[in-house]
Amino acid sequence: MAVHKLLSLGLALAPLLLPPSIRSQQPCANGIHVDGTVTDTTGAVVPGAELTTTIGERTTSDSIGHYTLTCVTGSSALITARATGFAESKVRVRGQVGSAVHMNIELRLASVQQDVEVNGDVPTASEDGAGTTMLNAKQVEQLPDDPDDLLRELQMLASTSGGSPNEASVLVNGFQGSSMVPPKSSIASIRINPDTFSPEFQWHRSRIEITTKPGADKFHGALFFNDSNSIFNATNPFSTTSTPAGRRRYGVELTGPIRPKKLDFTLAVERREIDEFDIVNAKVLDSSYSVTPLRQTVATPQKLWIGSARIDSQFSKNDIATLSWSANVNDQGNQGVGGLVLQEAGYSNRVSEYDLRLLNTLTLGTNTVQETRIGFAWKRNLQKPNSTSPSLQVAGYFTGGGAISQNLNNRERDLEVDDDVIATRGRHQFDFGLQSITSFVHAYVPSTFNGDYVFGGGSGSELDSGNQPTGGTVNLRPIDQYGRALQNLPGGTPTNYQVTMGNPVVPVTQSQVSLYAQDVMKVLPNLSFTFGLRYQLEIHPNSFHNPRPRFGLVWSPDKKATWTIGAQAGIFTIWDTPANLLEVERLNGSRQSQITVYSPSYRAPLVPVPGSIQVNTRNRFEPGISQAPVFQFAARVAHEFPHHWSGQVSYSFGGTWNSSRIVNINAPKLPSSIGIAPDPTASLMAPRPLAPNLNIMQYQNYGHGQGAVYAATVKQNSLKRLNLNVTYWYLNFRENPQTPQSTYSTQGDSARPDWMRRGGVSGLGVLQLPSRFELSMQFSALPGLPYNITTGTDANGDGVFNDRPSYAAAVGTGVYSTPYGLMTTNTVNGTVPYNVGTMPGWTINLDPNLRRTFVLNPKDRDHLRTLSLNVRSSNVLNHTNVTTVNTVLSSGTVGQPIAAGPARRLELGARFDF
Repeated sequence: MAVHKLLSLGLALAPLLLPPSIRSQQPCANGIHVDGTVTDTTGAVVPGAELTTTIGERTTSDSIGHYTLTCVTGSSALITARATGFAESKVRVRGQVGSAVHMNIELRLASVQQDVEVNGDVPTASEDGAGTTMLNAKQVEQLPDDPDDLLRELQMLASTSGGSPNEASVLVNGFQGSSMVPPKSSIASIRINPDTFSPEFQWHRSRIEITTKPGADKFHGALFFNDSNSIFNATNPFSTTSTPAGRRRYGVELTGPIRPKKLDFTLAVERREIDEFDIVNAKVLDSSYSVTPLRQTVATPQKLWIGSARIDSQFSKNDIATLSWSANVNDQGNQGVGGLVLQEAGYSNRVSEYDLRLLNTLTLGTNTVQETRIGFAWKRNLQKPNSTSPSLQVAGYFTGGGAISQNLNNRERDLEVDDDVIATRGRHQFDFGLQSITSFVHAYVPSTFNGDYVFGGGSGSELDSGNQPTGGTVNLRPIDQYGRALQNLPGGTPTNYQVTMGNPVVPVTQSQVSLYAQDVMKVLPNLSFTFGLRYQLEIHPNSFHNPRPRFGLVWSPDKKATWTIGAQAGIFTIWDTPANLLEVERLNGSRQSQITVYSPSYRAPLVPVPGSIQVNTRNRFEPGISQAPVFQFAARVAHEFPHHWSGQVSYSFGGTWNSSRIVNINAPKLPSSIGIAPDPTASLMAPRPLAPNLNIMQYQNYGHGQGAVYAATVKQNSLKRLNLNVTYWYLNFRENPQTPQSTYSTQGDSARPDWMRRGGVSGLGVLQLPSRFELSMQFSALPGLPYNITTGTDANGDGVFNDRPSYAAAVGTGVYSTPYGLMTTNTVNGTVPYNVGTMPGWTINLDPNLRRTFVLNPKDRDHLRTLSLNVRSSNVLNHTNVTTVNTVLSSGTVGQPIAAGPARRLELGARFDF
């Protein structure tokens, strides 16, 4: 009783903690316990459905659609569901022996048969850990139709376990090289953050696993159209004029048999056109060289098309092969524009990806399953600048000129080969496999070939009314410095000018190979242990000594197994990406030469003038660089309440050491100082440890970080009228930035990472309304992101413009008032911590979707036709979600918002299924 009281207290504290629940574990010594709910496509429960497995287990759904298969022999089973008036549905479930699998099954009217292989929610140490969310086909249907909106929604759900939403990896049918989400209509189920401790994966980070549907055994198709007219949409909060945004999306789908019961196909094509706008919110100089605000609405049109084709072949009852092809081509205009970036500094962009994949699933009896995956991807990123003139950065005021990326043309080919085996032997389940990914990159990178001016402000000559020097000095804002440069006045020298020359073509190849093995051992009917090991190597840069062990346990303390307690720990890996390798190869001292001129002439920056100093830059890897290890620990307590309510509280902790940092190992040796105006010339002339006038940017293994996630979830997916999943989480992470402000000082570097919000709450809900209307809702409320306050200049001469200010005791020259106290730019190696700022307000999104489906020919079950109409809104509250603030101290407007996310958008949709 004492144990149960303690656990009850833990669940009572759920609102103070909160990732999602896992289902209770039922005793089954030689197989898996399976339960769930049988529903139709509207979400209504189906009582009396008959469910059978391939080896003879049988059950029937009760009056509320719930079914239970107490003990299905083995670790994998194909369940067939049948009910009068519905098509037969087959669902593959998989889990560790002794675990419980929760799998909802959807039955369709007419003859649209599903044969879907998915993983279930299994509460074992090696399948579902803290933070796992399972979305079935019905719940997927409620998510956004637009592929970009769908990805953002899934990334937000995945981020509840800690980490940047943008870093969540996407796996489609097990392929780890995915970077795009398939059309929503092709998705059978989605698992978010499953088994983050499995040795099958190198990362302990957010993960989205998508399983797509196979073809149907009878011909079936759909036509759809969505439109978001500008008359329904709100104006961007920073725009002074109307922003008539619009969006159109339309497409066609077709699926059916090529050879009944043996070979079927799926085809889909869709097109999306978006008329969106970004707002320039900058300060520039007018014709009289006076500072004036600039508010400009810039069209950022997007045109996207997606195509996919899939063939499923069943060679035998136990051998299934899937060959798929997909394409994603996205054209975008005026990218990079908005906030302080003027339209001229933007670029048009085409991002394309084509994937060819082969998946073979072989079931060897009831105890072994083998999956082999071979994939090849073609990726391309092509950019065209709006201007080819030199880039112009006036720190804290505006960025103009041409984009520094210029005519970027990156081409990448990725080859992935995986082979995984799951085998059950007695009390043990063994998982083992081999994975390899090789990236072939052929990049055309003319970065800063057009040149880049920076005006960062600082000390300058005092001028009289006739613009003549008085002999005194004043503190110049970056905009003042730029204005003097335009008028050719004293003090109008740019802070620096950077240009790159040489061969823009950069070819690189990188391979990553991994072996893993895991044993899930059933010690008792209610207790299991997991032991796993992953070994991985990387070629270019070479790293070979990387064994990574994993451990876990799950215990159900009560006889009915309504309580589950789990704990896991392991070592993970962060390895260098092809992007880092590309930068090292690009500026390796021979292919491209990057020159930085400090205090140059504005008219002829490469011509030496008194006071100018020229510095070269090279990139390189630290000798012996290795894959950075990461330690992670997680514990959770989950409980199944009556009527299929469930809750979970969890805690996870992690730390990384020897992570990647980029440090100038040949920076000038300067002492830190406060209260004295920096002297850029003196800084650059200070002694360097290796060679004069050379920046050596080295990729090192000296980074570190640690943090914890407190989380809890309440979930209900079995009620006739309501499905609900609500998660609350709190994060506390600290790490040092990838590029420090100083080579010789680490003061203030350990701070919140760029992606970390302190906490947040998110929810997914589906409500069945009268007259067969269905209302779904996605909600999230997140505090502001951190931001780093900088001086806008390079006071320590290390070639990186990320210097932070110092705190000041009194008002004076070069001292500015901020929401975080007085700060001064008169410093070298400032004392203000990294990411001290927090963006104002909360990011709040409420996205409802109201849907009604009409059956057009209810009597013709064999050729059913339906029409679905929906109204969807994003940011229906029209809340101003700040995305960017001014971070440059010398602008005098630190912390003031300059850009926000989209305002309210309303979209009407229609879908015809036949």
